Amino acid sequence: MFKFKAQKTTLAALAIGVAAISQGAFAQTTASVGVSATVGANCIVSTTPIAFGVYNPVAVPPTDATGTVSLTCTTGAVPTIGLDNGLNFLAQRRLASGGNFILYSVFQPASNAASAACAYTTAYPATATPFVLTAAPSVAARIYNLCGRIPALQSAAVGTYSDTITATVTF
Repeated sequence: MFKFKAQKTTLAALAIGVAAISQGAFAQTTASVGVSATVGANCIVSTTPIAFGVYNPVAVPPTDATGTVSLTCTTGAVPTIGLDNGLNFLAQRRLASGGNFILYSVFQPASNAASAACAYTTAYPATATPFVLTAAPSVAARIYNLCGRIPALQSAAVGTYSDTITATVTF
Protein backbone atom coordinates (compact mmCIF):
# COMPACT_ATOMS: atom_id res chain seq x y z
CA MET A 1 0.00 0.00 0.00
CA PHE A 2 2.82 2.34 0.66
CA LYS A 3 4.02 2.04 -2.85
CA PHE A 4 0.55 2.92 -4.19
CA LYS A 5 0.47 6.13 -2.15
CA ALA A 6 3.89 7.10 -3.38
CA GLN A 7 2.72 6.83 -6.98
CA LYS A 8 -0.28 8.99 -6.20
CA THR A 9 1.94 11.62 -4.66
CA THR A 10 4.34 11.49 -7.58
CA LEU A 11 1.50 11.84 -10.09
CA ALA A 12 0.05 14.78 -8.16
CA ALA A 13 3.44 16.50 -8.04
CA LEU A 14 3.95 15.86 -11.72
CA ALA A 15 0.53 17.40 -12.55
CA ILE A 16 1.32 20.53 -10.51
CA GLY A 17 4.69 20.86 -12.26
CA VAL A 18 3.11 20.57 -15.73
CA ALA A 19 0.52 23.18 -14.80
CA ALA A 20 3.24 25.56 -13.61
CA ILE A 21 5.24 25.04 -16.79
CA SER A 22 2.12 25.52 -18.95
CA GLN A 23 1.29 28.85 -17.31
CA GLY A 24 4.82 30.13 -17.79
CA ALA A 25 4.87 29.07 -21.46
CA PHE A 26 2.09 31.48 -22.55
CA ALA A 27 2.49 35.26 -22.44
CA GLN A 28 -0.46 37.64 -22.42
CA THR A 29 -0.76 41.28 -23.43
CA THR A 30 -3.61 43.70 -24.18
CA ALA A 31 -4.15 46.52 -26.66
CA SER A 32 -6.91 49.05 -27.16
CA VAL A 33 -9.00 49.05 -30.34
CA GLY A 34 -10.35 52.45 -31.39
CA VAL A 35 -13.94 52.58 -32.60
CA SER A 36 -15.33 55.67 -34.36
CA ALA A 37 -18.07 56.90 -36.66
CA THR A 38 -18.84 60.18 -38.35
CA VAL A 39 -22.40 61.45 -38.72
CA GLY A 40 -22.86 63.82 -41.63
CA ALA A 41 -25.78 66.12 -42.28
CA ASN A 42 -28.42 64.44 -44.40
CA CYS A 43 -32.09 64.95 -45.21
CA ILE A 44 -34.78 62.90 -46.88
CA VAL A 45 -37.26 65.10 -48.73
CA SER A 46 -40.82 64.44 -49.85
CA THR A 47 -43.53 66.82 -51.02
CA THR A 48 -47.27 67.11 -51.42
CA PRO A 49 -48.66 69.23 -54.27
CA ILE A 50 -50.28 72.61 -54.05
CA ALA A 51 -53.70 71.64 -55.43
CA PHE A 52 -55.91 74.68 -56.00
CA GLY A 53 -58.90 72.67 -57.16
CA VAL A 54 -61.47 74.56 -59.23
CA TYR A 55 -60.51 78.20 -59.82
CA ASN A 56 -63.41 80.60 -60.29
CA PRO A 57 -62.12 83.55 -62.33
CA VAL A 58 -65.15 85.71 -61.46
CA ALA A 59 -64.87 85.25 -57.69
CA VAL A 60 -63.50 88.18 -55.70
CA PRO A 61 -61.33 86.50 -53.04
CA PRO A 62 -58.07 84.89 -54.16
CA THR A 63 -57.87 81.11 -54.29
CA ASP A 64 -55.48 79.66 -51.70
CA ALA A 65 -54.06 76.15 -51.33
CA THR A 66 -51.31 74.56 -49.28
CA GLY A 67 -48.70 72.01 -50.28
CA THR A 68 -45.88 70.74 -48.10
CA VAL A 69 -42.22 69.87 -47.99
CA SER A 70 -41.51 67.12 -45.46
CA LEU A 71 -37.95 66.83 -44.18
CA THR A 72 -36.42 64.02 -42.16
CA CYS A 73 -32.93 65.28 -41.30
CA THR A 74 -29.96 64.31 -39.22
CA THR A 75 -30.20 65.82 -35.72
CA GLY A 76 -28.54 69.24 -35.79
CA ALA A 77 -28.75 69.70 -39.59
CA VAL A 78 -29.89 73.21 -40.54
CA PRO A 79 -31.72 72.85 -43.87
CA THR A 80 -32.88 75.56 -46.24
CA ILE A 81 -35.69 75.33 -48.79
CA GLY A 82 -35.46 77.13 -52.11
CA LEU A 83 -38.04 76.96 -54.89
CA ASP A 84 -37.44 77.67 -58.55
CA ASN A 85 -39.92 79.64 -60.63
CA GLY A 86 -41.48 76.65 -62.34
CA LEU A 87 -41.73 75.60 -65.95
CA ASN A 88 -44.04 78.39 -67.16
CA PHE A 89 -42.40 81.45 -65.60
CA LEU A 90 -42.57 84.74 -67.47
CA ALA A 91 -42.07 87.64 -65.04
CA GLN A 92 -44.27 85.64 -62.60
CA ARG A 93 -45.14 82.00 -61.89
CA ARG A 94 -47.89 80.74 -64.19
CA LEU A 95 -50.09 77.68 -64.44
CA ALA A 96 -50.49 76.62 -68.07
CA SER A 97 -53.21 74.94 -70.09
CA GLY A 98 -51.97 74.81 -73.66
CA GLY A 99 -51.34 78.46 -74.55
CA ASN A 100 -53.48 79.82 -71.69
CA PHE A 101 -52.08 80.89 -68.34
CA ILE A 102 -53.17 81.72 -64.77
CA LEU A 103 -50.80 83.66 -62.52
CA TYR A 104 -49.99 82.26 -59.09
CA SER A 105 -47.54 82.78 -56.24
CA VAL A 106 -46.01 80.56 -53.58
CA PHE A 107 -45.41 82.08 -50.16
CA GLN A 108 -43.29 81.11 -47.18
CA PRO A 109 -45.10 80.25 -43.94
CA ALA A 110 -45.37 82.85 -41.16
CA SER A 111 -42.26 81.48 -39.39
CA ASN A 112 -39.52 78.93 -39.95
CA ALA A 113 -41.02 76.53 -37.39
CA ALA A 114 -42.42 73.23 -38.67
CA SER A 115 -46.14 73.37 -39.52
CA ALA A 116 -46.26 77.19 -39.29
CA ALA A 117 -49.42 78.67 -40.79
CA CYS A 118 -49.52 80.44 -44.13
CA ALA A 119 -49.19 84.23 -43.98
CA TYR A 120 -49.16 85.18 -47.71
CA THR A 121 -46.68 87.99 -47.15
CA THR A 122 -43.26 86.72 -48.32
CA ALA A 123 -43.15 85.04 -51.72
CA TYR A 124 -40.61 82.41 -52.76
CA PRO A 125 -38.90 83.98 -55.78
CA ALA A 126 -36.08 81.88 -57.26
CA THR A 127 -33.57 84.69 -56.86
CA ALA A 128 -34.23 85.18 -53.14
CA THR A 129 -32.25 83.67 -50.34
CA PRO A 130 -33.70 80.23 -49.52
CA PHE A 131 -35.95 79.89 -46.49
CA VAL A 132 -33.62 78.97 -43.58
CA LEU A 133 -35.15 76.51 -41.12
CA THR A 134 -34.25 75.72 -37.53
CA ALA A 135 -31.81 72.93 -36.68
CA ALA A 136 -33.41 69.50 -36.66
CA PRO A 137 -34.03 68.57 -32.99
CA SER A 138 -34.27 64.85 -33.87
CA VAL A 139 -34.64 62.59 -36.88
CA ALA A 140 -38.43 62.88 -36.73
CA ALA A 141 -40.04 64.25 -39.90
CA ARG A 142 -40.87 67.95 -39.92
CA ILE A 143 -43.46 69.37 -42.31
CA TYR A 144 -43.23 72.87 -43.80
CA ASN A 145 -46.11 74.55 -45.63
CA LEU A 146 -45.88 75.89 -49.17
CA CYS A 147 -48.61 78.51 -49.37
CA GLY A 148 -50.06 78.90 -52.87
CA ARG A 149 -52.30 81.71 -54.04
CA ILE A 150 -54.05 82.48 -57.33
CA PRO A 151 -55.06 86.16 -57.45
CA ALA A 152 -58.75 86.88 -57.99
CA LEU A 153 -60.44 88.04 -61.20
CA GLN A 154 -58.01 86.66 -63.79
CA SER A 155 -59.41 86.14 -67.25
CA ALA A 156 -58.91 82.41 -67.73
CA ALA A 157 -60.18 80.03 -70.41
CA VAL A 158 -61.74 76.68 -69.50
CA GLY A 159 -59.07 74.00 -69.08
CA THR A 160 -56.86 72.09 -66.68
CA TYR A 161 -53.87 74.19 -65.65
CA SER A 162 -50.61 72.96 -64.14
CA ASP A 163 -46.99 73.82 -63.43
CA THR A 164 -44.05 72.11 -61.77
CA ILE A 165 -41.71 73.86 -59.37
CA THR A 166 -38.57 72.29 -57.96
CA ALA A 167 -37.80 72.44 -54.25
CA THR A 168 -34.08 72.48 -53.50
CA VAL A 169 -33.18 71.53 -49.95
CA THR A 170 -29.66 72.32 -48.80
CA PHE A 171 -28.33 71.03 -45.48
